[in-house]
Amino acid sequence: MTQPRLRVTVADDDVWDGPSDQQIQRLFAGLNARRHFLVLERLDVPEGELGQHYLQIALRDDLTLLLETRDGSAIAHHRAEVGVPSDQGGADLVVPVMLDWAAGRPGWRTALPWVHWDAERECPWGDRR
Repeated sequence: MTQPRLRVTVADDDVWDGPSDQQIQRLFAGLNARRHFLVLERLDVPEGELGQHYLQIALRDDLTLLLETRDGSAIAHHRAEVGVPSDQGGADLVVPVMLDWAAGRPGWRTALPWVHWDAERECPWGDRR
């Protein structure tokens, strides 16, 4: 099995292509009030689908986490919330999901309670300015 090609972008627009698991974990651990989200994006998809295969993780003000994933079409657009603060065990729930998604392993799909994303009703990423 070929390792998926990835790009990681964090809130301050720093970008890493082909990050290792350790780099992904360090970037996640560096989330804070100013760097409150990161996006893992698949680059090994058809050119017309670039930007449509991703996993986003946002750190909320209360340190809980919100995840959003899309696997191409709007039908495959979901979100999950981790109500446990990142520093109190939430990271332990999110890091395996993030690494399994990055590696293309299926376990991430059942690790959290994903619900369908309804873009017309939801916008949890909101403007934090």
